[in-house]
Amino acid sequence: MIKRWTLLLVSLMLALFLAGCAQQSENAPQRPNLARQTVKLYFANADNDRLVTEERQITVRTGEDKYVAVLKALIRGPENDKYRVNISPNTRVYGTIKQGERLIVDVNEDFNRFGGSMAEILGVAAFVNTLTQFPEIDEVKILVEGEELKGPSGNPRGFMKTFPMQAEATPASKPAPTSSGMQTQTVQRNVTLYFANEEATAVEPETRTISVPTDLSREGYIKMIVNELIKGPRRSDLRRTIPAEARVQSVELKGNVAYVDFSSEMESKHWGGAAGESMTINSIVNTLTELDYVSRVQITVDGKPLSIEHVIMDKPMSRNSSMIRS
Repeated sequence: MIKRWTLLLVSLMLALFLAGCAQQSENAPQRPNLARQTVKLYFANADNDRLVTEERQITVRTGEDKYVAVLKALIRGPENDKYRVNISPNTRVYGTIKQGERLIVDVNEDFNRFGGSMAEILGVAAFVNTLTQFPEIDEVKILVEGEELKGPSGNPRGFMKTFPMQAEATPASKPAPTSSGMQTQTVQRNVTLYFANEEATAVEPETRTISVPTDLSREGYIKMIVNELIKGPRRSDLRRTIPAEARVQSVELKGNVAYVDFSSEMESKHWGGAAGESMTINSIVNTLTELDYVSRVQITVDGKPLSIEHVIMDKPMSRNSSMIRS
């Protein structure tokens, strides 16, 4: 009899113990399901002239937007100290909307704060490429506070496909002959040039692609850009700002000031007038300050300050955004 009661008591205690464990299990907080995924994050190289990638593992919680998770990792920046991120660390991603193979991403206004035209192109390219690596995403549109991101021309960028990895995210490099007959590598770069509008009241941007030798100095690149200005606009509604006969004699970069010296034709062949003079100065200064390493420009003719008719440009000038019309 005692043995039977002992067995009954043990069974009862075991049942109570198991019930308590079950209750504790029900009340215990549930751990979120976590998934790890290996992705590529796109950054700029140390020279900030092409894209590079860094492999990273990201953790995505159940129900979390994986596109937002990978963008947060991108914004935090590279682990390689030789790489650079051109996106402001204060950028916040509000969310994404997927439309078939297209993805719309809304960010705050800090995203739009780039350190120059090269930084902008590579920053946007890194953002887009990080997202289009996913096989289900073919194109990306960026909204800034709900409004479409605009390019240097002032026009909306719209949906963007994967950018190539070369400088300024344009077509791949190709060999080009040098004066000695040797082959040198070139990359395609997008440049923003400013020409006069028909009324000569403002300058307007025109973007074109030029082939640039990979070993070209910054001074050489500035000279190439000014020579593109001398060629004149391609758009029929814009007007040239530099006489076609003018030549760039030298370019010097001191700190963030670009010194550009022209031949005498800059003055002797110029059409004159206060408006024409203003268009020339604003065209050159606004074009060169698109570069992230140029903030002011000094223009000279045969080593002397530019003096076409009304203005003697005896000191470097900064960007004049008020003269730009998109």
